[in-house]
Parts: sequence; structure tokens; C-alpha cells
Amino acid sequence: MTTLSNSPNPSVPRTVRELRDGLAGRRYSAVELVEHCLQQIDATTESVRAFVDVFSSDARRQAKESDERRQAGKPLSPLDGIPFAVKDIISIRGRRMAAGSRSVDLVPSSDAAVIAQLRAAGGVILGTTRLHELAYGPSGLNDFDGGARNPRFPGVIPGGSSSGSAAAVAAGLSPIAFGSDTGGSVRAPAALCGVVGFKPSYDLLATAGVHPTAPTLDHLGLLASSVEDVRIAMNVFADLPLTEEELGASRRLAVFDDPGLAVDPAIATALRSAVDSLSDHGWRVESVTAPSGFDVMEVSTTIMAYEAYRVNRERLETVPEFLGADVRERLEDGARITDAQYERARREVDRVRAQMSALARPFDALVNATIPITGPSIEDGARPGVRRMLMRNTRLQNLLGAPAISLPGADSGPAPWGIQLFAERGRDAALLACAAAVAADLAD
Repeated sequence: MTTLSNSPNPSVPRTVRELRDGLAGRRYSAVELVEHCLQQIDATTESVRAFVDVFSSDARRQAKESDERRQAGKPLSPLDGIPFAVKDIISIRGRRMAAGSRSVDLVPSSDAAVIAQLRAAGGVILGTTRLHELAYGPSGLNDFDGGARNPRFPGVIPGGSSSGSAAAVAAGLSPIAFGSDTGGSVRAPAALCGVVGFKPSYDLLATAGVHPTAPTLDHLGLLASSVEDVRIAMNVFADLPLTEEELGASRRLAVFDDPGLAVDPAIATALRSAVDSLSDHGWRVESVTAPSGFDVMEVSTTIMAYEAYRVNRERLETVPEFLGADVRERLEDGARITDAQYERARREVDRVRAQMSALARPFDALVNATIPITGPSIEDGARPGVRRMLMRNTRLQNLLGAPAISLPGADSGPAPWGIQLFAERGRDAALLACAAAVAADLAD
């Protein structure tokens, strides 16, 4: 039996598929796998800082139970024995939740819906991961607990708000992790840390038991090392098919252009190169333009800020000193948004939703850069203008409730960068099949 701790390159992330097959083939046990992850977490406590809390005893117990089920020929799912990291806004019964803030101190009495699903599937919970405070920021920087570090690109921000989950996967501490995404909070850290980040259609992964940020925009998502890993997990959590049948024979993509959202020239060049490579692999690539008269940033900021203020109003009014300056400022901005402004923004989304569905329907996916700027340094990431730029390309999909995925950009581009694919709401299986094919062709 292989001993994972003796691997010659233990920091390289192992995929869920490889680990699933290794467990099924008895090449190692779930206990050995979890011990390996715990050793790697311990070794990177200061350098990566991905985890808030590590559930060592519980993880070992869950792994032992998984091995016993497999020995009896009764694994619960393809995820049985697979370690997961969990963003610290997702309720885990009996475990403290701080949501990255001094203003939150909860011990949930029950599991979030996705944690209940994970337990039923036999997944092993390694612990909770760091995040931008209250999941309300794109940089991943956190004055309260210092935040996570980017293990692939030192000196570059990890991205937020699911910074610790992305860092855990990128550093090989966990093969897969839960994150949340209100305006790009799974996809941005995925792009900045060089992993895959998937935000499904609205509420396909239930948000019950998740600390809210802006409820009409909040999504749960997954971070992993490959599209195939996401597909395996989504097949368990949402019964999405794993076959390639969902990919249209046309292999048709559209580069999505929003003239109102500027892109750094280096990112534009890298995206163009990737699209040219896909064309060489037989993809039909066209261009489409965003609906006119729709300001994504203005509309999304209005809705997000209005809702986030109402979620957090009590803590802003009673313990403002417990909030980081950037989050407090954004919540104060939300307090100034009127009901009329909010309703007007919601009507704008309704107006554009049908137009975007019609625009996306003929294609396997729409394509753009996940982040329109090169990876900011930690110093630059704290600047308001940079923070605003980070989410310019990822806000639209939350407004639409549409599925979106970020793939790591080619090594030849500016490091780091990511390619975003998105599709019409409800076409999650088709998007994942498309993303798997795109990733394979770009790696060729």
C-alpha cells in the first residue's frame, strides 16, 4: 500500500479523481490520506495560513469510518473518504464560526445543508478556511486574523472572499474546498491562486445554513484542481451528469465583450492567445457584446450593498469598532442606498436577464477573463480602486444566477490570470462538460 506521506513531491495537489481511484484500489487508506493532509496543513500553518481551525480528531474518525465502509464493500459515494476544506461561513454543528470577523462568534447547533450532504456522502471535513471579513471583499486580506497567503504566487493577494479555500487547494492541503460567491468570491481567488473555481446556478448548492452576505446574490461554489473534480462533486451534491453528452457537437464559444469594462492589455493578449489556441483545436469562436445601457458594476453594487447592510446592520450599529475599515466603509455605503434605488436596480436585472439568456443560448459558453487586471500585490490589493477592478468581470453571473467557472490561464500569460466560462442559468452540466473540453485543449 502506498504511503502518501512518503511521496517524493507531497505539495503537488492530488485530484479528487486520483484519490477516489486510489482509495477504491486500496493503494492507500482514507486514514493515510487524511494524515497526509493534516501533515501538510501543519507544515504550512505560517506560510499559507489557509485554515482557521483544523478538526484533526474528527477528521481521523471520519476517515476510519470511511475505511470500514469500504472494507465492507459499502462506500457511500465517490466522495467517501475524500477530504474537504470548508469556508468559515458554512455552519458545522458544534464548531465555532467567526466569518473572518471579530463581530461574529457563533457555534451552530446544526449543519448547513451542504455539510449534511457531505456527511451523507462520506466526505471528510478537515477544517474551516480563512476569508475576507464577512465574505464581503475581493482581496482576501483580513485585518482581523491576517488572512491567507497565496501559495502559488507569493506576494500576490490570494483573492476573496474565499481566500483560504483557494489557498488550501493550491497548496495541496485539501483536494477540494467549499467557498461562497456573491460577486466572484470563488472565481477570483481561483484565478489568483491558479486553481479551478466553479459557481453553479443560483441555489443549485443550497445556501441554507450559510452566513449571508447579500442573499439574492449569494451562491455556494467549489474550488478544486480540475474541472473533473468539480464534476464528480456536483454529481453527488446536485445529481449533475458526468458524461460528455451535454457538450454540443458544434463546440461553439463566444468571446463576451462589455465595452464598459476595461481589460489590462496583458490580460487581453493572454485571452486572445487562448482563444486562438481553441480555434486551432476546432472550436468555432465568435464575439458577442453585452446588452447596451446596463451598468453591471452600478447595478450589482447597489443590490449587494443594500442587502449586505441589512444583513449586518446590527453589528455596524452596535460594534462598529469590531469591523475592518474596508468592510465598515462598504456597509456604511449600503446604509445610504434607498429602497427606490434598490428596486430600480432589481428591475434592471429583470430587464437584462432575458436578453442575456437569448445571447448565451446558441453557445456552449461565453468566454472572458476572470479578472481584468494582472494579479495585484498585497499592497495594491488593499486599495479601493484595485478592489473594485477585481470583480468587474464576475458580478454579472451573480446577478443572473448563471453558472460560471474559472480555469487557470496558460503559463505563457501574465501570472496569475484566469479564463472564465459562463452559460445560461440551469445549464450547469453543459457548462462543466464544455469547461472540461476547453481545459483539455488548452493543456494540449
